[in-house]
Amino acid sequence: MKKIILAKSNNKRQNIKKETLIEHTEDLLQIFDIIISKISFNTINQKVSNTVQIEFGKLLKIICLLHDLGKMNIEFQKKIEIANKIDELRSACDESKELDELWKAYKSIKDARHNLLTGAFLKKIFEKLNIDEILRAILYKAILLHHGSYEQYLEISNGKIEKAVLTDIEQGIFLSDKYNYKEVEEFIKNELNIEIVFNEDFLDYEFMYQLNEDFKNNRDLQYLYIVLKGFLNLIDHLASTQLKDINYFLPLDEVEVDKKLIENIKKKTNKSDIKFRPMQEKLRENMGKNVLTEAFTGSGKTVADYRWTGKRKIFLVPNKISAESFYNDAEEILGVDNIGILHGDISLYVEDENSKVNSEGVTITLRDKILSRNFAKPYIIATVDQILLSMFKYPGYEKVFASIYDSYITVDEIHLLHPRMFLILIYFIEFANKYLNTKFHLMTATLPQAYKDKINKCNIDFIESNRNEQVEENRKIQLEIIKNSEKNLIDVVDKALKENNKVLIVRNTVDRAIEIFDFLNEYYKEQKEIYLLHSRFKFEDKKQKYQDILKQKGDIWISTQSVEISLDLDFQVVISDNAPIESIIQRMGRCNRHDTLDYGRFYIINEAEKDVYPEILKKSALKLLKQSNKTIMSMKDRKELLQRYYDLKDIKKYYEDEFGIAEICIKNIFGLNTAELNGENIMFNYEPYLNIVDNKKEASKLFRDTNINAKIILEEDFEKLQIENAKFKEYQFKSIQISEGYYRKLKKYNALYIDEGNTIVSKGYCTYDNEKGLQIKDKKSIEDKIIENMFI
Repeated sequence: MKKIILAKSNNKRQNIKKETLIEHTEDLLQIFDIIISKISFNTINQKVSNTVQIEFGKLLKIICLLHDLGKMNIEFQKKIEIANKIDELRSACDESKELDELWKAYKSIKDARHNLLTGAFLKKIFEKLNIDEILRAILYKAILLHHGSYEQYLEISNGKIEKAVLTDIEQGIFLSDKYNYKEVEEFIKNELNIEIVFNEDFLDYEFMYQLNEDFKNNRDLQYLYIVLKGFLNLIDHLASTQLKDINYFLPLDEVEVDKKLIENIKKKTNKSDIKFRPMQEKLRENMGKNVLTEAFTGSGKTVADYRWTGKRKIFLVPNKISAESFYNDAEEILGVDNIGILHGDISLYVEDENSKVNSEGVTITLRDKILSRNFAKPYIIATVDQILLSMFKYPGYEKVFASIYDSYITVDEIHLLHPRMFLILIYFIEFANKYLNTKFHLMTATLPQAYKDKINKCNIDFIESNRNEQVEENRKIQLEIIKNSEKNLIDVVDKALKENNKVLIVRNTVDRAIEIFDFLNEYYKEQKEIYLLHSRFKFEDKKQKYQDILKQKGDIWISTQSVEISLDLDFQVVISDNAPIESIIQRMGRCNRHDTLDYGRFYIINEAEKDVYPEILKKSALKLLKQSNKTIMSMKDRKELLQRYYDLKDIKKYYEDEFGIAEICIKNIFGLNTAELNGENIMFNYEPYLNIVDNKKEASKLFRDTNINAKIILEEDFEKLQIENAKFKEYQFKSIQISEGYYRKLKKYNALYIDEGNTIVSKGYCTYDNEKGLQIKDKKSIEDKIIENMFI
């Protein structure tokens, strides 16, 4: 009996089953049908019409059908068969002599990349389909490069590929009589309605000249390639998850969303008569348009944004704020199956050299599949860097563009974006609005003039949803600046607790938050309920903590920037480290938020300790705050304070300097000196500077001060998840966000390694519990661990 042509091997740890080439291709077509059911590709058809007339959907279906034909080669089939045996043995035991022998046999197979070998099948098929010569070149590129980027194939010789076509396909498959390749032939014939015969005369040996990214300076063709490759990658990766329950589009209409919103507001406020505010009505009226909402803290921007939601929605938050803090509300309003979350994760663009190549000859890891699964959700919550760094064209960037095509994108609290990230946002908006059919909603409490200037200079019209905002003189707080001492802190906390008030303490760093948590527990001898919330908890623990803090469980909460936005918190007493005024205003919004008191009490700790914020911003903030010390401040007073801050000479200079530095950094990445940058030029006219080995790493340097995070999993959790064949979401719930500095520290100790695309922290370097989160062990313990590793 002839062997079936396989495309996927078993991988019990990823819940992946062996699939034939036809089955895998059918999975792609199923995803394809879902995506094209509600997306119009007229934007793409029209954009390229000056060069070539196309129906994008038809072209996309063709490359989905043909992209993996190169897997019909004897060496690839051998690898799949060995991989199946390895998976079977590995499910019983990770180590054995037989397993070692199989791994040796597996690694000894030096097969050519299947995506390149697919090129040998295309010429005759394209001829039968009467595809225009111009289009053929683009389809070749999209298929040949559907794994990786052109630079990764520069050292592959044409002779090696020609030899593989002869020995691995013609002789190994067509002439061997061992494989049932005829069923694949029939499948392609039926799907494309053409007559073809797979044999030695069918194969093309001279296709490698198509392996290039030369678009003859034609922007239309370059654009067509980007979107074709992007959708092929997206559909292929989604199909590779083998998950059938994909909700690519939001199943709720406008009426249903409004109903869910009102139920959510009633639950939070205990009020029955809920009406949408004028700004919230304005957002619904401006569906399908680009909107700028400048509305002060607590004005209902988030509710308004839910009413500006199309078939697909991307909700972006500043890097310094956890995307996870938005998850609970989104889950309750839109349903857990509709929400995807992309944590801030530096590893997306700082690759590890040890990434494993799988049985297909390419690196498609569990992390890739988790990302694809999240990209398939109709409502995606992410930090801005997850999307914006695609502007630097790192390998696979096209998939990001495909996932946001025809979507609504909201960027929350844009005034909290570092100027460098904001500049990339502007370039991204210029490109995506014109070429990816996206609409943007920019939300902010208020904007520095430098940010407004950048928005006004981009060629996008924004409707202002809240132009003449009247800020009410309510939700008052009394501001008091206190010296940084344990005695002053205890005095404030003691007084609050004696008056039966709840206390929120906001520190600028995780380490300071843990320090004060330990101090207060020691002081109160565990007689008070004290809770800690920061980024270095597992997502599952943070999710519970978000619920607990919303219910005001306990007496004292200690947190970091995690509480600045999204969470509907209302404490009678808030104590905060000094910070830039934007952050201070956000933290003030967590005091007397529901206007139940004459005024809440808000304390600023006057300290000079260096932390994550630029000193000039903290000094300028403190100088202004001292002018309002021991005064009662309404919402209106706070907005005026914020505007005075932005008008300060030092603050204006800071933003001007930072925007200047950002532009220079970006030009350096693209090897430019004087050229004017905009979104279109970056995507079509400039390539990352050729001497930069890894453009993702270089791009990450641009954001060295913008609080980009890494995402890790503890080794003990990862091992358990692997044994249990856990689902993708369970990996996310065990993940922990750490700062780039923390990531570098663990890397210095050699405490990190990569497995299935996940960054794993080895046992023995850190402690973790759900009270204090992740902590690196003391220096002596680390040194002992390093010595121990030397003798293993």
